Amino acid sequence: MNKVIIRKETEKDYRQTEQMVRRAFWNIHGPGCNEHLMVHKLRQSPDYLPELSRIAELDGKIVGVIMYSVAQIVQGEQICEVLTFGPLCVEPTLHNLHIGKMLLEETIALAKETKYPGICIFGEPEYYPKHGFVTCDRFGITDWNGNNFDAFMAYPLQEAFGDVHGRFREAPVFEECNDKEELAAFDAAFPYAKPLELSCQWLHKERLGRICEVQKNTYVIRFWEKEIPAKLKGSFYKDENAVWPIVGDYVTFCYNPNGDSVIQTVCERKNLLKRPDQAKTAVEQNMVSNVDIVFIVTSLNANYNINRIARYVSIALQADALPVVVLTKSDLCSNPGRYIREVEELSDKVRVHSVSALYGIGIDEMKEYLEPGNTVVLLGSSGAGKSTFVNAIAGTEIMKTSQIRESDARGRHTTTYRQLIELPSGVTIIDTPGMREIGMQSVADGINDTFSDIVELENQCRFRDCKHDTEPGCAVKKALADGTLPRERYDLYLKLQRENANNTVKKKQIAKWKKQMKQL
Repeated sequence: MNKVIIRKETEKDYRQTEQMVRRAFWNIHGPGCNEHLMVHKLRQSPDYLPELSRIAELDGKIVGVIMYSVAQIVQGEQICEVLTFGPLCVEPTLHNLHIGKMLLEETIALAKETKYPGICIFGEPEYYPKHGFVTCDRFGITDWNGNNFDAFMAYPLQEAFGDVHGRFREAPVFEECNDKEELAAFDAAFPYAKPLELSCQWLHKERLGRICEVQKNTYVIRFWEKEIPAKLKGSFYKDENAVWPIVGDYVTFCYNPNGDSVIQTVCERKNLLKRPDQAKTAVEQNMVSNVDIVFIVTSLNANYNINRIARYVSIALQADALPVVVLTKSDLCSNPGRYIREVEELSDKVRVHSVSALYGIGIDEMKEYLEPGNTVVLLGSSGAGKSTFVNAIAGTEIMKTSQIRESDARGRHTTTYRQLIELPSGVTIIDTPGMREIGMQSVADGINDTFSDIVELENQCRFRDCKHDTEPGCAVKKALADGTLPRERYDLYLKLQRENANNTVKKKQIAKWKKQMKQL
């Protein structure tokens, strides 16, 4: 790695500087950021001071910036011009090289040679005092509303600064970057990044990343283009109610570029896909979180199983995610339409596509789900062609593939653990190990959504507690008799309902036993 170079910004640097600023502030204070637009506008402001401002360059890339402008301290009719800077920021993956310190020290030295008596800023109260900044209340200076707080600080450049008192006013440009339409139009020119609104914002020392891999007690966090090894903060192990991270979770973490970073908190989840880990013990397993679309991948060979598909659909609907059944290897099937119709009859909330990754058939249809910002999870058994399908929709080989056994159409587990992959388009793919069996637990709503037609029939029965057996006025029996409700569909509904109820009871009993054991 070459030496960091501190220099003036040139016009050809503008877009790269704005992109670095955007990365530095993205989702730190709220959804997205506007600091890159502020930088863009500040250069055009008469209050901007390019002779004091500097950028940091490393290996030909801009990795830091500090931008100075003129501000005012107002007391009655007296106005004293002072300096302010903002933003001062560093490429978020390079916080171990003291780039901010270099920018600060060099520009303060330049500022001491000017006519301005001091610098006033809004900034990190844990960072700037290390470099000689103190709170503005020591000088009788307040913000424009007459308030003081730890993040409002000053640095005297001349002795005369002690005679400056009044209210601080920044350049007007700092209040001109909040128009949502203007910001959206400006932001569209940059690579896609997903804006997030989370309760953990306003972030200070912590960073915001996403869990892309979990293996036992080791974690990997996706942080921009980097994959960072991480471990849990000690409090996770002490709190029996702690929410442990899974793939798809957004987490706050303290970044350590020289070893394991430390996960501080798991951010609130949009949704959660879960299933019983073992049907006999009903231990519940959290699979993935924060999912928009569930691709249920099954091939049109011996792997096809409508019972399994119904289970996957119920799990997706329980999480309020869109279930999309992808029937792969359509080139090996003489009548894929028959299977499409069978899956469509499962639920009016499910979408179905027949594809052949080998010949590119149906692949273009999948583009409607690949909107920037969407998270897509792949569910399906081994040999269904998940990896081949993802490589086809991504347009490049991003996942390993393996052959299946011709005898039973089963394949080896190419994916042995859940992993999250971000595509350049801004789409996130989460792959999961193949599951030949999928149990039902705590998914009553998902089952009801999958079989909403049967639920509607039950609501039409004469008696609210109808068992659909010998009771008169039973809408379910009538539909079975006249063929409008296929017997196979009703039997599958009953089977999933019984399994879900039994596993839920088992889960509660196990939790009760555990509680009793702790009391012994």
